[in-house]
Amino acid sequence: MASKEEMKAAIHAAFDAAVPDGGSYTKVYASDMKQKNFVVFRSTTVYNYAVGFRPGSTELVILPVDEENGAIVAGSPVTITDANRGAVKKRDLQGRFHVATTDGQSFRLTVIPSVPKITAAAYQLPVEQRDEFAAFQEVRNLICA
Repeated sequence: MASKEEMKAAIHAAFDAAVPDGGSYTKVYASDMKQKNFVVFRSTTVYNYAVGFRPGSTELVILPVDEENGAIVAGSPVTITDANRGAVKKRDLQGRFHVATTDGQSFRLTVIPSVPKITAAAYQLPVEQRDEFAAFQEVRNLICA
């Protein structure tokens, strides 16, 4: 498994490659976990994202990412601006930030300052992002104001 620094660099590189002018954004790793309980078993699906933002702005770029054999594979970016932002919720009972678009896309984002390797082994990608986390909290507060 890659180190926290290598994983963070790979996530940032995937964002920069998938998003026009990606290098100008501050990036943070976010995740969401959805569980379904069935009679016989429980299903857990984890979604990983690279979220780009500019401090002082309310624009977000959410890029789904996945880890395959140590490489980060990017999906299609979703840009959320004041013009297309729908409902927002600063924090739900699980501490997730909710943001939706007017065309029906919805994201539940868990952003933490550091993902420990023990947790990463189960579902999240291991990253250290204390500075980015603090900057994201300020942008989240602006969006929810």
